[in-house]
Amino acid sequence: VYAPLPRQQAVARDIAVIVGEAISHEALMQAVTAAPTGGLLRGARLFDVYRPKVGGAEMAPHERSLAVRLELLDDEATLTDAQIDAAVHAVVETLAARLGARLRG
Repeated sequence: VYAPLPRQQAVARDIAVIVGEAISHEALMQAVTAAPTGGLLRGARLFDVYRPKVGGAEMAPHERSLAVRLELLDDEATLTDAQIDAAVHAVVETLAARLGARLRG
């Protein structure tokens, strides 16, 4: 199916969240796509999984860090920093509410 090329350039933002070991890739992606981003989220891809060998100050032994690349795009206008920040914040808040995730420092 033909779809015209977007007139605007997409923006990518990476986030890393700490979640329990039992959180699946499917649950993570469902939470990301359910975030109220105002239609700006066009794609999300898990690109890194980090498991500490021993627990530390930031992560417990039963936790892991998942890094996700978010692709944001508005078909009509160039995204502003405020729009990008609001969309990323919405994703992080949804991950926290649904999965108990927290941003990795």
